[in-house]
Formats: sequence, C-alpha cells, structure tokens
Amino acid sequence: MAVQAQDEPLVRSLADLPLPERVAGAIKRLKLRRVIDVLNHFPRAYNVRAKIAELKSGDTATIVGEVTSANNKASKKRGFKLTEVVITDGSGSIKAVFFQQPWLTGRYKPGVRVKMSGPVDYAYGSWTIKPTIHEFAPPMEETTAPALEPEYPLSEGLANDEIAALIARHMALAPTIPDPLPKVLSESLRLMPLDKAYAAIHGPTSRPQLAAAQLSLKYREFFLIQCGLRLRQRSEEGDAALKIDVTDELRTRAIKYFPFEFTGAQKRVSAELERDMTRPGRMHRLIQGDVGSGKTAVALYASLLMIEHGFQAAFMAPTEVLARQHYASLTRYLGKTKVRIALLTGGMKKSERDELLDDLARGRTHVIIGTHALIEDDVKFRRLGLCVIDEQHKFGVNQRADLRRKGDRPHVLAMSATPIPRTLSLTLYGGLDVSVIDELPPGRKPVLTDWVHRRREAACYEKIRAELKAGGRAYFIYPLVEGSEAVEAKSAVEYAEHLKNEIFKEFRVGLVHGQMPSEEKASVMERFRKGEIDILAATVVVEVGVDVPEANIMVIENAERFGLAQIHQLRGRIGRGARQSFLYLFGEPHTQDAIKRLEIICQTTDGFRIAEEDLKMRGFGDFAGTRQSGIPKLHAGDFERDLDVLARARKDAAVHALTTDESLLRRCLELHFGREFRLLDV
Repeated sequence: MAVQAQDEPLVRSLADLPLPERVAGAIKRLKLRRVIDVLNHFPRAYNVRAKIAELKSGDTATIVGEVTSANNKASKKRGFKLTEVVITDGSGSIKAVFFQQPWLTGRYKPGVRVKMSGPVDYAYGSWTIKPTIHEFAPPMEETTAPALEPEYPLSEGLANDEIAALIARHMALAPTIPDPLPKVLSESLRLMPLDKAYAAIHGPTSRPQLAAAQLSLKYREFFLIQCGLRLRQRSEEGDAALKIDVTDELRTRAIKYFPFEFTGAQKRVSAELERDMTRPGRMHRLIQGDVGSGKTAVALYASLLMIEHGFQAAFMAPTEVLARQHYASLTRYLGKTKVRIALLTGGMKKSERDELLDDLARGRTHVIIGTHALIEDDVKFRRLGLCVIDEQHKFGVNQRADLRRKGDRPHVLAMSATPIPRTLSLTLYGGLDVSVIDELPPGRKPVLTDWVHRRREAACYEKIRAELKAGGRAYFIYPLVEGSEAVEAKSAVEYAEHLKNEIFKEFRVGLVHGQMPSEEKASVMERFRKGEIDILAATVVVEVGVDVPEANIMVIENAERFGLAQIHQLRGRIGRGARQSFLYLFGEPHTQDAIKRLEIICQTTDGFRIAEEDLKMRGFGDFAGTRQSGIPKLHAGDFERDLDVLARARKDAAVHALTTDESLLRRCLELHFGREFRLLDV
C-alpha cells in the first residue's frame, strides 16, 4: 500500500536523521527503521525515581548520585570478579554490584555523577542495587525528573537516556498517528485517546495513568490485528479459482482407496475440508491431532478431491525421515491407482531429479512429497491446488509462504501433532480455521507410562526382555548423540554399544541419530521397521515420521532433560499396534519443574491437557512453534498475559471490521506492522 501524504513524517527513515554512528548502529540492531518504529518502542519496565533514604527493599528503583568509590574484588566463584561502585545522593549511600565487568572502575571514578536503575535490597546494614541500566547523569539534578523512569529495550552502544531523548524528539507526531478504533468503541470502552496514550506510555506521571495507557494501546493493537485477519478473509471469499464440486460419487470413489473406515473425528474433519473447498475462497485450515490419529489420511482424502479436478498437491515435511514415511503411506494406499506420487529428496541423482521436476512441471505427477527441497527455485508445478504442511510449526514463516507461491493462491492445510492449548488457538491461529481429530483408531490401547528410578532399572530391563522375546521392539532414546564433559547425560552412540554388548546381548541393536547421512538413517529405520533390528538406540530424530506398529516399548534416558510436549510426541511412536505398549522414563530430576513434568506425563495421555500444562510451565514465548508462527511483533500487548484483552478485541472486530474504513485499517496495518502482517498465519 502506498504511503499516504499525512504519514510521511511517521515513515521517515531513521537513516536520514543526524545520529552518531554508534547510536545509528544500535538502533538498526533493534530493528527500528522508521520514526513510527521509535514511537512504538515502548518501555519494558518502569523504575521508581527515589532518594536512597526513601528506598524499600524489593523495589525496582532509579537513583541518581555521585560515585564515592569503585573497586574490583575476587568473587567466591573461582575466576569471577565483582565490581562494587558506591554512590551517595546526600540522603544515604548504596552499593552497585556488577559481575565480570572490571573495566567499570575506570569509567565510574570518584566524583562522577551516575544514574542507575535496578532491583534494590537492604541487608547487613547497607543498601545494594544490581543495575539493569547504568549511565552518566547530568551535572545537576533535573528539577522535573519523572516519578516513573522508563526503562527501554537497548542494544550495545545505546544508553537508555539516548533512546528516551530520540523518542521525546518525535512525540509531537503522536497526534498524527491514525486511530484504527471506531469512536463508538473507544467511547463505550472508555479508552484513553491514542495520542494521550502514547504520551503516557513514554512518560507516565502515575501508575493508574500508565495502566490506562497500556490498556488503550494493547486493545487497539489486538483489534487492528483481528481486523486485518478479517480483511484477508474478505479478500479471498470471492475467489472461485479453487472451488470444486464434491458429489456422492466422487466422495465414494476417494474413500475407497483407504483400507479402513475413517473414525468419527476423521469424518467430521473431512466434511470441514469439503466445505472449505466447495465454496469460493481459499482454504486455510489447521488439523490438530495426536500422533496416530489419522491426520495424513484426511490430508490425502482432500488431495484426491483436488486431483480429480485437475489440481496437484504438495506434502512438505520437516525431515527426510518423515517425508519418506509419508511417501510410504501414500504409495501403500494409491500404489495400484493412476495417481502418480513422487518423493523429492536432497540426495537424488541429477538425472532422477531432472526427470521428476519435468514430470511435475508438465502435470504428470499428481502428488509430490518432500522437505525444504520443495521450495527451491527449480521446483515448478503445472497447477498446484493444495499445500499440505506437516508439523508446520517446524518451518519458518517464509518457508511456508515460499511453498504457497508455487501455485496461484492454493489451498493450505497445516497439520500438527503438537497440540496447541485451547486458550491459545485464537491467539496463534486467528486467521486459520482449526480442526481437531480427537479420536484414535479403534483397537488402540493407551500407552502405560512409568517413571523409573535408578534402583528399579534392572527390574525394568527384565520386563523389556520379556516383551522383546514375545515379538515386541524397543526404542531407547538419549538426549545426546555423543558424550560430553559439559553435560551430565547419556549419549546414543555410547549406550548403543552398552545395550549391545552388556544388557541385551541376545538381541539386535541399531543406532540412528541426526548427524548420520540421510540414506544411512533411512536404511537403519527400514531395518527396524522390517524387524531386522530389535532395539533402536536413537536421539529425538525419531520424534516424527516413524511408523513401526510392532514397536511397543520406549525407554527415555535422562527424561528430566526433555520437555512435556517432546515426551508426548516421542510416546506417539509406540502404541500404534494391537500389543500393549509401555513407556519407561529413566531419570533422577533435581528441580520441582522436572519432577512435575514427569508426574504429568505419567498421569495422562491427553495431548491437550499436556499442552495446557506445558504452557503454564514454560510460558507463551517458549511454547513449541510460536516463535515461527508468523505473528507480527507486538508493541504493547503480550499474548501470554493479555488473553482477556485479545478475546474482547476479537469479539469486537467480528462486529466492527466490516463497518470500519478499509483504507484506514490497511494504512494502520502498514504503519505498525509493515511486511510482517502480510505473512501472518501462512
């Protein structure tokens, strides 16, 4: 969208400003490119400006004073140095403590005035501060010092006061920032006007004023994103290029390829896909379901419907192991049909690759399966109609977009065996329709999970030996490929030999890990699948894409080192056949979090409950896949803490998006998010 004339000062490049080279470099590292980006660079914290005599233990405060001494000391921890800088402001003294920064004694010499912010504590008769910000202060105390001192995200070479001054220099432009919120909404919700909210967020005079400004900006940000998603949906509703007709005859013809009856959940989700593909617009749907719930079969069903109408389908998987697994599954279903399936891998001979790509470009190949190789420039389709992206959170947002660009706005079907907590579905996938396969095929028995302490390992080995003699197969999962002096954990390479030569001499032991060549990994996995290997020692390379119904035992060594979602994903590798399956967690956790993880995984096999617990323990930022979900960087809101504000904004956007000036919304989206929003929910 072209920049409107009234926005020109807001989108002026910071490179045009007369800034010192050091400051310009630091701002660039913070990814601040335009004036509006600087105004949207909100403080990460607010420190109470106080005299030392007025401090309270536990405060996060800003103090200004004069250095009286600065000394380096040896720490109790060998090789570490402490730097102690003592400051006085006339009302008292405080000691600033720094770790491994001995050069600061040369910077903060006696007599120098400094400003320091951070948590303060009073112990053994003296005050200490651990500074998060420390810089020189003006020679004289400011007479208008703010009660709340903003603390900004910084980059090396940039002082807090310097970014604050740059923001203050452009605050006069705040009234020109367009407001996406209809007046009727801002008045009914009693939100602070936009320009006043910007002034208060950067220079609050009180906690209540700050809270009002934060709410005003958070709500507007969430409202804008939700309206943007609805604009995208509206723009695609009239596109009938991919619209197909699904008759009873076609449905019957497609379903007969599967040697089993779909579960109720698979039938429900298949019907949802049919609705998407039989109406104008582009399908953009996420299928969630535990490992083994039948997501791939449903995706193949959708592919068959598209193929019958002359389209092609692409399955993109994050690993070659998973890609080969999909290829094996699809050829098992369709091997005797006229549907041509191809597998594109990185290690193919040039002649084979050239022939495959030629068939694909001419439309002779109907379904292609591959990894990131599918998005390479020389991969061209005749008529790509459906992109299936498995374990979609393992791909970067640009990679997912690159696959879509291989066709003319193809349907997108994402799949994930990592359950997304219900409380986050609308956050992560606001622009996606979400389907859930919450039913396992009949005959599957829940995996029995047991946390095994070291003293019980020998007895556990005997149980495993009995299962192996009865025809079972076992995975032994290790956190490391090879031993490390830096990490106390078992390694796959070392313990594969231990299993082979000491514990299970009578059984055949194989080894697979991520550092092996792809062909070697595939060969080992195939031997395990065929029963030529009884025990597979492995790293988490088997987390996805390994389907061996006879495997009914898994041991995870150092289980305390694995996350909840990861253990649940690994557990999905067993329990795929008729035999009872067992997961044994070997480990001696030393933290309450690690103990809680093992207790939870033993209590339930419900992937959604596990996902909710995982979210509670790890927080939104570290939750599986969210960093690559394509969500624009928020300036004011926080997806973890502000779900209630998001929910209200989403509800209001559903009503007001259609009546709000579309050009205004697009202008606001371009100003605040730029190109980031164009990739949302790919």
